[in-house]
Amino acid sequence: MSTRIDYAQIAAKLDYTALDKKLEQLSQREPPRAHKTAGDVLEPLREKLLALQGKGWSSGQLADELKAAGVPVSPARLRECLSRWTTGGNGGAKPRARRRNKRNGDHDRPTTAPSQVARSKSASGDGQTGLRLTNH
Repeated sequence: MSTRIDYAQIAAKLDYTALDKKLEQLSQREPPRAHKTAGDVLEPLREKLLALQGKGWSSGQLADELKAAGVPVSPARLRECLSRWTTGGNGGAKPRARRRNKRNGDHDRPTTAPSQVARSKSASGDGQTGLRLTNH
């Protein structure tokens, strides 16, 4: 069975000034990352990769050259990094294509008026409007 922690005893011994100083130092640094991403590895090459892309090199060609140099990166991932670097995004969210709502997507079609037959007065002439059901 685990022993209970006596927080009152810890609070009495704790040097809050030193702990506050340590936390202040941590706030000045970036947190350690669990793993590096392709963008992290390619960041030092960012300007050269962007320049090569500007000269007409495709992401597939650049990815092949990087693979030959020992950097296994897919053309799609390289394209994502290049795009993020050119647009200045942080890459926090993957861009999603917007889908048009099938019901509301046809705004350019002309609207048609409801059928006048459906709104005509009943044949009995009772003055009530609405749908008239007939037996055919």
